[in-house]
Amino acid sequence: MAGRRNENDFRNDLINSYINFVNLVQPKIIFFENVKGFTMEFKKNKEKGVAYSSVVTQKLDDAGYYVKGQLVNFGDYGVPQKRTRFILVGIRKNIKAASQIKIDSFFILLEQQRFSFLKDKGLETSTNLEDAISDLLKENGSKESPDTKSFQAGIYCKPKSVYQEMMRKDVIGEIADSHRFPKHLPKTIQRFQIILDESTDRRNLDLSKQFREKYNIKKHTIIPLNGNDKSPTITTLPDDYIHYLEPRILTVREYARIQSFPDSYIFQGKYTTGGKRRTQEVPRYTQIGNAIPPLFSEQSGLILKALV
Repeated sequence: MAGRRNENDFRNDLINSYINFVNLVQPKIIFFENVKGFTMEFKKNKEKGVAYSSVVTQKLDDAGYYVKGQLVNFGDYGVPQKRTRFILVGIRKNIKAASQIKIDSFFILLEQQRFSFLKDKGLETSTNLEDAISDLLKENGSKESPDTKSFQAGIYCKPKSVYQEMMRKDVIGEIADSHRFPKHLPKTIQRFQIILDESTDRRNLDLSKQFREKYNIKKHTIIPLNGNDKSPTITTLPDDYIHYLEPRILTVREYARIQSFPDSYIFQGKYTTGGKRRTQEVPRYTQIGNAIPPLFSEQSGLILKALV
């Protein structure tokens, strides 16, 4: 739904690479995730009028799999983020327990069992952004970043929600991994504070045309976040979002919390990159922005395991 959506982009051929991989490996179970735009139709090529998802579904059926695909909002499964993705699951037809009815039941069971799954963890479907990251505020204090000496990293305060307690389980120390604060210029901080102060009625939305004209803001996307709601879908570009309470962008650890990665999960590599390097490098923000939330993955895995 974003970007240039160029059908001739060579990266679109990753779909065929996936099909080839399935044909070679012949896994018992398939679990496939892609962006919401995957259900959009081709415009120019020979499959005109056919959605990408339909092409893949047919090819996997031809490869010997019962398959079922559906759009899923991870926010409905306890993740503090409104993130809709196309999920496709499949089971090899020559497995004794396999059937189309069984694979069709995946999404039914996923929806039915989400409440009991979350209840066992002390969570609810309504977990919001403040529930997720309010213990990671810059106002809690900071120390020298363990992995980048010229930066400051945030110090934990006491957990303020069950979600935070779950994220911090088995973590030792007062600094969360990858919780390095950005070095904003004073004028950037001032601009961010103005946006937070004057956009109380447009949280989780891009800045209005009137606001942009008033302050001569030309950046393509700036979204001041709402602590009382789930985050909008986070991307690989952290400077698209302003923290709901503090005049800054989110840290890598806050990104990870929004995606439900436990704090014990350690990220490696550069924090960010730019320009042409974005096609060769996968920095920390990108690793998280492109991931499936572990909290949803766990629910999916339990159901897939039961199907075979």
